[in-house]
Amino acid sequence: MAKNDESKLLLTVPEEITSYDNCYLTGNEYVSLPQINPDGSILNINTLHYGQRGLMEFSGSAEKPFLTPFYNKEDHPITPADTVKWSYELDWLPRFEINSEQGIVIRGEIVAPPGFKGFYYKLKLQNNSTSKAALQVGWQGCWDSFNYIIFNRRAIDGNKTMAYNRWTGSVVLEASSGPPLSGLAMAAEPEAEWHLDTDNNRFCAVHELQLEPGTSFETTLYVTVNLEADGASTTNVDMRRHGSENLHKYTSTWLESRRSKCNSLKLSELMNRNMFFTYFYATARALDNDKLVPVTSRSPRYYVSAAYWSRDALLWSFPGIMMADQNTAKELLLTVFTRHIDNAGDHAHYINGTILYPGFELDQLSAYFLALKHYLDQGGDKGILREEKVQNGLNVLVEKTFSSFDPESGLFSTFLDPSDDPVYFPYLTYCNALLQCAFRFLGKLQAEELWQHKSDFAILAQELEQSIYENCTVKGPFGIMFTWAVDGKGRFSLYDNPPGSLQLLAHYGFCSVDDRIFTNTVHWIRSSNNKHFHQDQNFEEAGSIHAENPWPLAACNDLLACNAGAEDFFKRAEMDNGFFCETIDPETGQVSTGAAFASAAGFLAYALKSRIK
Repeated sequence: MAKNDESKLLLTVPEEITSYDNCYLTGNEYVSLPQINPDGSILNINTLHYGQRGLMEFSGSAEKPFLTPFYNKEDHPITPADTVKWSYELDWLPRFEINSEQGIVIRGEIVAPPGFKGFYYKLKLQNNSTSKAALQVGWQGCWDSFNYIIFNRRAIDGNKTMAYNRWTGSVVLEASSGPPLSGLAMAAEPEAEWHLDTDNNRFCAVHELQLEPGTSFETTLYVTVNLEADGASTTNVDMRRHGSENLHKYTSTWLESRRSKCNSLKLSELMNRNMFFTYFYATARALDNDKLVPVTSRSPRYYVSAAYWSRDALLWSFPGIMMADQNTAKELLLTVFTRHIDNAGDHAHYINGTILYPGFELDQLSAYFLALKHYLDQGGDKGILREEKVQNGLNVLVEKTFSSFDPESGLFSTFLDPSDDPVYFPYLTYCNALLQCAFRFLGKLQAEELWQHKSDFAILAQELEQSIYENCTVKGPFGIMFTWAVDGKGRFSLYDNPPGSLQLLAHYGFCSVDDRIFTNTVHWIRSSNNKHFHQDQNFEEAGSIHAENPWPLAACNDLLACNAGAEDFFKRAEMDNGFFCETIDPETGQVSTGAAFASAAGFLAYALKSRIK
């Protein structure tokens, strides 16, 4: 056995999160609200621009968020009697309630209706005191910067304009660098009094009212986006014509029709919230062409946001998207088989398919086959196989696969591992097992005359299976087990990596869950023999060289490998405010790296639905 010399590997590891942000989020295909603070303020709003290959963000500052609700009584801020109470209606729509010391109850809700280029923010104040209340209620904002985001945020130098558009009755913001890049419009109903400080990009919408005891007042702010100011303001008119009640009813129906239940209310909420998270944050509709765009995350809180990884999109997010909407899942497959096929297998792409971060990864290449298989296994339309882009794409993928074949060992090599780090030995058991499952799938397509190729993939699958068992199994502390990697010349390493775990071999169909070699491997992963397993800590789970703390992905792997403990892990782990993250602190259960990990949230939703009845 050989040990990996980690000092020779150039790793790109995530920074550990040292302060925990208590925040909420929501959004739809066009607009994301990735950080809603406990006081109801919205730090920033973003959209995705295909032509610019990234996110465009209207942002406030750390001290002054982009949009903040306010409520005063006789010009003094209303003071909560206790903490603000937050919840998610239908697992996705954030809402809050404030019971104030002055007897005023304040309720807020934020709704981004699917398919609309915007959201509304509703406030309702009820006077439960015994006297008339002179109130001021509304929103104030600070447009501190307009930013471009791929991985990192950077301010765009250019013009920022803000003006009241009398024709549409809205305040309109526009960012331009030469031609306009994006516009945002706001309007309140009933109509508010607007105050604009155009020199400092500050704005305020206020209602002055006298609220009698036992009565209430309701106001709704509509916020819309488009490619420039006029489009944003007319889009705002359209949302107001629909009205908040109709938009809420439509959104509720859309969400309710996609929710699932399991034996635990907490796990049901977690499953649905993360299914919607992956649907709306791991895909988007580009503002400039309406195309579907898969990404790692639309939240800048994720350290590699606004880019494409095939593993993320097809192995993790795709099962969750399939749960939410089969038509979108089909569109996603056709999209990646068109836009990303030429560079399939490369580490990371820009959203238009060109290479962002080079480096060949065998599991990412296999992801295309396995997503197509998952789509068909879950009842997807077989007509997708008649699509020329799918037929041609399968041929392209096969040729890329053959280029990594080693005839001496009968195995296929990879340059990077499933956490995107260089490998010490080139033949990873997990990656070869995924490919073996893909070959078996291709053999089935050939047998059913749904795809043609000169190679017989049923035979290739058998040969690869034999090579894996011959080269990638060794005697371990619990009996014969799978290795992590081999060099094809007798050397091997024992290790496991949550984003591409040996625990998933049975799930993908390489072996039975009762296979003794598999169960011995799982036993090793979850034991003190694995130095990256956090044993005897509050959250017992596997970490890795890439990120040492426990991975929620490892708990998903446990669920899919039928291991005990994962259900309890997800009932207790807060992760990132109830949303999926890369790793957690082993004692607190709060996010430690990779906040707002939208793509992997789909894998959590799928694992919970698959294993918890």
